[in-house]
Amino acid sequence: MPEAKNVTWAPFAKRDLRDIWRYYARVGSPEVADRLLREIDRAGVLLERRYHLGRKRDELMPGLQSVIVHPHTIFYRVSDASVEVVRVLHERRDFPGIFSKDETR
Repeated sequence: MPEAKNVTWAPFAKRDLRDIWRYYARVGSPEVADRLLREIDRAGVLLERRYHLGRKRDELMPGLQSVIVHPHTIFYRVSDASVEVVRVLHERRDFPGIFSKDETR
């Protein structure tokens, strides 16, 4: 099994999580929003050791990988020391359009 790495959440990913919570709290309930964020957080914990299992997404950004927590996709990059979650996006979002913007790099 690969060596464990520290998982960090980039500012855009933190903003995504806040927006996801607000949306699901509004259209569902705070409990629904909390449950979804717990699932996303669990996936983040799994990335500490299983970062190599993600789908390669070099077409969006060199070195980018992703895992799905339906209906969201967690996008991350792996370095020697850590796993950086760069975005958490709903499956209906325009991934190529978002990652073509300079601020997500």
